[in-house]
Amino acid sequence: MKLSRPRLPLMIFLLMILGSLLVGFLVIYEIVATHSRGEYLRLENRFIKIDLPRNWFVYSWKTENSTGDIYNVFLTPPNLLSAIIFKIHDEKATQNFMKEYNLTDALSVATFEIERVYNWTQSKNENASIIFEETGEIELFKKQAGYSKIIVKDGIETDGKFYDMSFLMMSYIQNQKLVEIAFWGKKEDCEKMSDLFETILNSTEIRM
Repeated sequence: MKLSRPRLPLMIFLLMILGSLLVGFLVIYEIVATHSRGEYLRLENRFIKIDLPRNWFVYSWKTENSTGDIYNVFLTPPNLLSAIIFKIHDEKATQNFMKEYNLTDALSVATFEIERVYNWTQSKNENASIIFEETGEIELFKKQAGYSKIIVKDGIETDGKFYDMSFLMMSYIQNQKLVEIAFWGKKEDCEKMSDLFETILNSTEIRM
């Protein structure tokens, strides 16, 4: 399967904001569709199993260096400014990440990532401001997870205009390995694909 290339603004966000380890060995994974499921393709490897619409862009890679390994999956629809991002840390990467940023649990990870994203939006537009914020705990893949969500007024720019941005971060730790899942984009587009986001989550299996 040939991987489609996501739009540049989404890739910039992915690489710069979610902090993938760019110093080290970068491995690009070709995820193979084992079989189709109606309008969906099932993609799986030793890290993750996921069903997604056939026309979506998919990009995945693994970073490896002395601070640990992180496997990443990036999904985005072709006609909306939104993305779903999975990050699976190994034990060493989890330990170093938590220590470096003085984080204590999954909820602190989610709120940290939210703060990092908001700081990024303000660096792009000093007039960006939070108009909604929510933090708590939910059940995710039958595990207790922390989540944090914000809506930022004029938080995202496209085609020379600013739009409200929605960002949801969920995280949990299992077997001393951190999993992060982000749902990000233009608020209006995120609302359009909220049901599909739930469908994709329900199809996903994280392999620790």
